[in-house]
Amino acid sequence: MKQKILVGIFVILMCFMFLISNQSLAVTSTNEYTIQSYNINMIVNEDNTFDITENITVYFNVSKHGIFRKIPLKNSVTRIDGSKSNNRAKITNINVSENYTTYNENGYKVIKIGNTNSTLTGRHSYTIKYKYNIGKDPLKNADELYFNLIGDEWDANISNVFFTITMPKSFDKSTLGFSSGNVGSTNSSNVIYNVNGNTITGNTTNTLYAGQALTVRLTLPEGYFVGASSNIDLFSIFVIALCAVFVLIADRLWTKYGKDDAVIETVEFYPPEGYNSAEVGFLYDGFADTKAVISLLIFLANQGYLKIEETEEKALFSKSKGFRITKIKEYDGNNECERIFFEGLFKGSSTRTINMSKAKKIMQEAKNNGEKISFQDALEMSADNYDNKNSVTTSDLYDNFYVTLNRIKSKINSKENRNKIFESSASGKGKYLILMIIAIFILITVKPVIEYGNTEDLMFALLFPRNRLYYTDRRSYRCDKNT
Repeated sequence: MKQKILVGIFVILMCFMFLISNQSLAVTSTNEYTIQSYNINMIVNEDNTFDITENITVYFNVSKHGIFRKIPLKNSVTRIDGSKSNNRAKITNINVSENYTTYNENGYKVIKIGNTNSTLTGRHSYTIKYKYNIGKDPLKNADELYFNLIGDEWDANISNVFFTITMPKSFDKSTLGFSSGNVGSTNSSNVIYNVNGNTITGNTTNTLYAGQALTVRLTLPEGYFVGASSNIDLFSIFVIALCAVFVLIADRLWTKYGKDDAVIETVEFYPPEGYNSAEVGFLYDGFADTKAVISLLIFLANQGYLKIEETEEKALFSKSKGFRITKIKEYDGNNECERIFFEGLFKGSSTRTINMSKAKKIMQEAKNNGEKISFQDALEMSADNYDNKNSVTTSDLYDNFYVTLNRIKSKINSKENRNKIFESSASGKGKYLILMIIAIFILITVKPVIEYGNTEDLMFALLFPRNRLYYTDRRSYRCDKNT
């Protein structure tokens, strides 16, 4: 039942996170500023890196310290044929014409441009330079240039977009295409361009509204890009190597401690020598339940300590079956659980009472003396007004024998007893496997949060490490192929 409740809670949490991660990312214009012109000069290198210079002219309608330029660190691409791929980018060589600071937030490299001690109104221009390393091309049979010249992160309208793209080698211009507009748009009517040798120039004919983007795609022959990096850093290599080492260690521990020898079952009608029926139940199930402990009644009878007789108890209007247990001789064995069971039977009359305050006092005295005693043992020791009998009936045991049963279960199921019965070398190694799993979990989670997300979301990401809300720029752009 508890497992079903936990599964239900987990499903609800997953649904909740799915709803959050799929909230609309539409951007609305702040009207605090507009971008009057946006000039992009992009040099594509043979190793699939881009040297980009952006000249942005902004008109501030209200006093502002500056602007934020957000550049995606990870992109999810959906092509017009339905194929998808992801890439992780590295951004280096940042240079800005104004004072600036950089930080990572929610999958973006954020360049905060401006002076905290002064504000601007009216027209102002910025020049931003950086190298964008998109890594190896994901296509198998072709290379491609697929890039958002202007992303959808701007919260202002953008007019007069001009772009220049210089390719490292010749290409087939029939595979070149552009698209502009909202996420998923394939509209190319807002873009005009010209190809001269290896250089592409063009511009937009209409304003890009807040949240709209401009994308270029160019299909290239396989091998067009040479020497592209995998964008895997030393930390990632270390994590991969550590995972491999942990797998080898886990395999070694399993081979040595986790596999038991094959057990050949034999038909036996009595407990193995040296074990009573309750201990056999503990060995078979891994724990002792009430049924296993009660089986000691038959076991002790077979040992000649007591006799069990069926009785018939009469009530006012009915009869019921019961039993009478008669002591044949005193218990003289050395098994503590058998002794407790035997004594509990014949101390279990209706005149027996349990003294809770005395039990607590017994536990406190044992603790002060550095001894360890269970609550069930303390209850048993606190019992007074014993009425020792040579025989007891069902009604004699009904209201008090449960204390004896619980005491025996506590002893058999105790950690000390488990360590005596089961080999501790195998169970003790489990903690090392758990520590290795936790270490890998933290290693593969913390770095993406710090590098691609907000450190404030670290605890959330540890709980939901695969939630794409934090790690993935979920934009999906398409472009028409103009022939």
